[in-house]
Amino acid sequence: MKFDPMTGQPIPEENAQPKFDPATGQPIQQQNGPAFDPMTGQPINQTPYQGQNFGSTPDQPKKKTGLYLGVGAAVLIVAALIFLVVKVAGMFGSPATKIEKALVNTFSQAQMFDTSVLQDSADDLQVEMELSGKVEGTKVDANVSYAKKGKEMSVTGDAGASIVSLNFSFYMNQSKVCFDMKGLDSPVFYDYTAKKDGDLEDLLGGEVTFDQIDTILKTISDSDSLVKDFANANSKALATLEFEKADAEKFEVNGKDVKCSGYTTILDKDSLEGVLNEYKAALENHEELLDLIEELTDQDLEDMYDSLLDEIDGSDEAEITFYLYKNQVAAIIIDAEGEDKVEVLFEGGSYPTQNIKVKSGKETIYEVKGEEEDGVITQEVYSNGVKTSKMEYDKESGEIKMTYTDEYSGSEFTLKGTYEKVKGGFKLEFDDIEYDSYYSASIEDFNLSITATKGAKVEKIDTKDAVDLGNADEDELEDLAEEFAGLFGGF
Repeated sequence: MKFDPMTGQPIPEENAQPKFDPATGQPIQQQNGPAFDPMTGQPINQTPYQGQNFGSTPDQPKKKTGLYLGVGAAVLIVAALIFLVVKVAGMFGSPATKIEKALVNTFSQAQMFDTSVLQDSADDLQVEMELSGKVEGTKVDANVSYAKKGKEMSVTGDAGASIVSLNFSFYMNQSKVCFDMKGLDSPVFYDYTAKKDGDLEDLLGGEVTFDQIDTILKTISDSDSLVKDFANANSKALATLEFEKADAEKFEVNGKDVKCSGYTTILDKDSLEGVLNEYKAALENHEELLDLIEELTDQDLEDMYDSLLDEIDGSDEAEITFYLYKNQVAAIIIDAEGEDKVEVLFEGGSYPTQNIKVKSGKETIYEVKGEEEDGVITQEVYSNGVKTSKMEYDKESGEIKMTYTDEYSGSEFTLKGTYEKVKGGFKLEFDDIEYDSYYSASIEDFNLSITATKGAKVEKIDTKDAVDLGNADEDELEDLAEEFAGLFGGF
């Protein structure tokens, strides 16, 4: 069994030896086990219906929905998630405004425990993570500090496994990325805003160019601008849809059947074309990124746009109705011609997303069940009627227990720990790990601690005598490669 040294997560493999990325210590090949977000301790999942709840991605319904349903649902659900970090503007009192505000209220209200510092302090955030323990007698240690402030960010850390111990630093600003590690003769840096004439591009065989690397790094550095443009596109896209008042319906919200107001829109070729136009315009604001996408896909934006419209033209129209109750979303009903009706039901509880059902026709394909009793919050996730995960949180003691079950392999993974508020943020600490499977591993003295607070401490790297990767010649690059090989030879 292999163990992710950055997160503390055991990763099962199918008759394969573990392969680790030497720069991060993380496994190269993705596995089927649960992946845990190091910021919250919760498993990472892909379903758009889940909000920020603990769980796993539900299986897709066996009946294949049309492109119309897929595109329409994706646009609206993705919009719901991005709306969490933007202000609603314009369209005062319109159905689109009411729906947008309801989506924000539904997904942003209280959850199991408060991790709001991760969003509220995104530009002034300090995260400290410490991992220690033994796997099959091999010592595993890691200490990582992440800091971001304005347009700067840095990561410093210590990692160790077996007889190898690594100390590293990473720093990025609006023009450079820099890296240093104990054992290297000098730091290295890459200036993604300057002209370059080194041999790195040739050594990469021409498959990766300086222009491509520059564009990716510029996009990362200016990600706030990209997010803002697409957030604005979300609002504009929603505003292009024409809503009509629907008959009021009753839905279960917070344990009661309540009357909810409804607003319906039709997704057809014309309405989806208006939605897509807004996203197309947002992407066109980022010319270098657009050029890279067109280069990698070997297709220009206009061709991709026309191709998508042609596919939409051959699809049946879909009717989507939002049902609202007290500025929250109670239900989203997607009814496409010739397809099973899809219902996303937000049944609430202590917070709007505590209990959720996703139904296709008469079948419940995904469900989140949550409750709070005597200060203990419990949440279970089901996929097609089978429980895949469970989380318990005691508000008074701060104790947390998270369990993930894989029905098909018969394996079960459990993390136990505590959550506590600290000045300006929170601390998660896990000191007990259990893994039951056909392949067992000895895990001793396990401890994973994650602290997130306001107040970033950016650690810069002096590049005065550093190796310039963009202008280094072949000999310098080969010497650097040999240094890295020597550092990681003990893994």
